Amino acid sequence: MFDVERDGEIAVIRFNNPPVNAVSFANWGTLPGIIAQLESEAIAAMVFTGLPQKHFCGGNDFREFAALTPEQTLAGTGAVCGGMRAVRESSIPAIAAIHGAAMGSGFMLSCACDIRLATPDARLALPEVKVGAFGGYRIVREVLSQGEARLLTYSGQPLSGERAHQIGLVQQLADTPAQVLDAAIALAQDMAGLIKGRLRAEIKDCLNREDEESLWTAYQFERDLAARVMGQAKSE
Repeated sequence: MFDVERDGEIAVIRFNNPPVNAVSFANWGTLPGIIAQLESEAIAAMVFTGLPQKHFCGGNDFREFAALTPEQTLAGTGAVCGGMRAVRESSIPAIAAIHGAAMGSGFMLSCACDIRLATPDARLALPEVKVGAFGGYRIVREVLSQGEARLLTYSGQPLSGERAHQIGLVQQLADTPAQVLDAAIALAQDMAGLIKGRLRAEIKDCLNREDEESLWTAYQFERDLAARVMGQAKSE
C-alpha cells in the first residue's frame, strides 16, 4: 500500500491502491513502522503523494466499517490514529503533495504533515457525515480555523485546492499533479540542505511543543534549542 522511494536524504511515500488509493485499517497500521525505519536512516524530509494514481488518497474504504462491530471499529480507527500520530510526531518534516481527492483519513494525513502543496482543482473533504459517520475534525482543526473545520465536518462538502490555498491550509499551488510533486521534492531537498545536525534532530519536536504551549513558554523552547545548536556549532 505504501511504496517508499529514497533519493539521498529525501523519502517519497506513495499511496498505491488504485483506483482511489483507499487505505485499510491494516495498512494504516504499517505506517508507524515505515516512518520509524526512515528515522533510523536519517532521512531529512518525507513527501506523501498519490501519483501515479489519479487521487492523493480516498481515505478509508467504508465497506470495511460495515462488517465491523463497534469494538472492532474502535480498534481500526486506532490504527488510523497511530498512522497520523507517527507522521505528526516524527522528527522528519512531512510534506503532502495533493492532487485529485484527499478524502477522510487521506485529508487527515495531509493535515498531520507540516506543509501541504496542491493543484487548484484538488478536492479536500471530511465526507463521513454523508454516510452517517463522524471523524477527523480535531486533526483538521490543527491547521484550520474552527469555522472552516466545522463547515467541513457538518457538510461533508469538499474544499478545492485553490480555496484551501486562500485560507492557508495549502501553502503552495502548482498546475499539475506532477508539478506539485516536483515542487514538494524540491522543497524537501532545500530543507535537507538547510537543516542539519542537532537542528535536524530536534527542530520538529521543538515546533510541535511550541504549538501546544502558551506564547512565552513556547518561546523558551525555541531559545533553548537555539542555544544548543549554536553551542554545537562552536564546538565543531
